[in-house]
Amino acid sequence: MKKNLLYTLLALLLPLAGFSQFTHIGPSAAYATRVKEPGFGVYGIFRVNDEIKLIPNVLYFLPHVENTEYGTIDYDWWMGNLDGNYVILNQGMIEGYGLMGLNLAGIRGKRDELIMGQPYKDKRRIQKLGLNIGAGIRLGIGERITPFGELRYTLGSKAYFPDYSVDEVSLSQFSIYAGVLIRIAEDKDRSATEEY
Repeated sequence: MKKNLLYTLLALLLPLAGFSQFTHIGPSAAYATRVKEPGFGVYGIFRVNDEIKLIPNVLYFLPHVENTEYGTIDYDWWMGNLDGNYVILNQGMIEGYGLMGLNLAGIRGKRDELIMGQPYKDKRRIQKLGLNIGAGIRLGIGERITPFGELRYTLGSKAYFPDYSVDEVSLSQFSIYAGVLIRIAEDKDRSATEEY
């Protein structure tokens, strides 16, 4: 079911990517309510037209360490998102937009404990697919620099970690993104035709 949804969305988005133009890239930071640690990554913009943009971004979150009775458990998170933006407000240097898209989250759980005098080490890796919905704002403060901020909710399933201090981890969470985009290409006017 999830694979069919992914293939369907990719089939719909890939033709748009053929008509798009990679115009911005930049660093981003985020905080997610379930991860409980700051994350850092890369954010880009593929411009389809003045209203529609495709936004790929990848984040890695700092490890979250939990102390247990016998040692520690570390959780590492990463997220990859492919979102579509629709600009609903364009007033001078302020651009407001809604977003929807796909989220792929990965979690690694690592146990390092001493139980009854014996070392116990274990690692588990889980990847889950989710859906994003949210809104954001971009501020065009110059020709090349565009700060942005987003608030999003990710609807995700649960990841199971049997024998860990937390048996299940819900991937549904709110997150705040912020960053700075740098223009690397000018917008092309696709309505203009060339004369031969």
